Amino acid sequence: MGLFQRFSFASALGCGLSYAAGAHFGWVFHPATFWVILPFLYYGTVFLLYGPEHLVRLRPYRNSLLGIIIGIGVGLFSIGRVNYDNARTFEGMDRKEIRVVEGTLQQDGYRRGGRSVLSLRVHSVEDRRGNRHSARFALTVITHSTEKYFSGDLLRIRGTFLPDKDIFRGEVPVLCDRTLPAFLRSAILGKTFRKEGEPVALLQALCFGIKDGLEGELTEAFRKSGTSHILALSGMHVGILVLLLQVVLSPVVNPFMAKVIIGFILFLYCILVGPFPSLVRAVLMYGIYTIALFWGRRIHPLDLLCHTFVVSCVLLPRSVLSYSNILSFAAVGGILWLTRPLQRYFRRFLFDPLLSAFSVSLGAQIVTAPLTLWFFSRLPLFGWLASILLSPVITLFMWIGILSLVTPSVPFLDPCLQGILEFLYTVILYVAEGFAQAPALQLP
Repeated sequence: MGLFQRFSFASALGCGLSYAAGAHFGWVFHPATFWVILPFLYYGTVFLLYGPEHLVRLRPYRNSLLGIIIGIGVGLFSIGRVNYDNARTFEGMDRKEIRVVEGTLQQDGYRRGGRSVLSLRVHSVEDRRGNRHSARFALTVITHSTEKYFSGDLLRIRGTFLPDKDIFRGEVPVLCDRTLPAFLRSAILGKTFRKEGEPVALLQALCFGIKDGLEGELTEAFRKSGTSHILALSGMHVGILVLLLQVVLSPVVNPFMAKVIIGFILFLYCILVGPFPSLVRAVLMYGIYTIALFWGRRIHPLDLLCHTFVVSCVLLPRSVLSYSNILSFAAVGGILWLTRPLQRYFRRFLFDPLLSAFSVSLGAQIVTAPLTLWFFSRLPLFGWLASILLSPVITLFMWIGILSLVTPSVPFLDPCLQGILEFLYTVILYVAEGFAQAPALQLP
């Protein structure tokens, strides 16, 4: 079956195009509209395919037409819900009068320039006289607090808006309530990351996506070398976790039950660390793959990616057009589409495992390079080579780091593991800084 005759590809194409059109033109739909219109679209398409005789030539493409119709419905539902929420935005009073905001943290707070930056979804506001009004808007808050806040925390912050800016400069936030995932995350981090230092900060970023403790020079080296994706929770990190869980579970349960348990653990892990687009994409791919195995069906990797895109549009509609989400799907698409042709072409020059690593990295780079240049106006020319060198070191670093977390009080073992982590961190920093000096294509 050709690519354009695949139901999955057609649904993903229809979903992406309709979402982009809705975002461009600002279409607003009530969330319930989707469930009312979709059956009419579906059965209308079925009638056209099997009704009028002059449309019988379209029957070979029925999967594509049904996929496009369903994809358009999902895309319009997703962007319509986002625009509907944005259209309901209101601040309740003149922002010059606002002195207190109360709302839910949308993502983990992070430190920048000695200050804490918080992305808040405001529920209510108060003025200087204590009058309280309901509100509904997104707000960036800058404070001098040194405490760590997590996604889902309910905060109350006193301060003022900066002149002519959508930024609220506040005092130390008051934590009013903390959700269960945020509480568990705070407890786990407090117990597992008692040690301080640069290797521990890197391990914290790789395992939980918290980058507050990373040195600025390391973050900048990863950015300039074209390997920032290694610091983002994504398929590589999920793969390391899956491999570790398979090693632990394979002697205990059968392979299928192991996949089910791993899928459940990945779901809990995704809730715990937060819905990063690249992480959600990787977990969804594993979940859909496991469900297909349960029904006794083999699913093509490109079909798996397309189904994942459609589902992610429903679960994370606000992240569809984010740079991280676009680059994540583009990289995986490039790997699935180009790895085998590249392996066949370079087989005469390279041998495994270098051939596989080179083909995977180059396939992702070919597809993401134009997007990276368009988004950031800068393209490191040797980012693919830096990824090949850093990926195995990062994998070993995470394995040793996880082992050090689960065996913190074993005599003689912990100092050895910490020494290995220090060495691996030095290697990572050396490679990243070396490739950060490599040539890059820069747009004016």
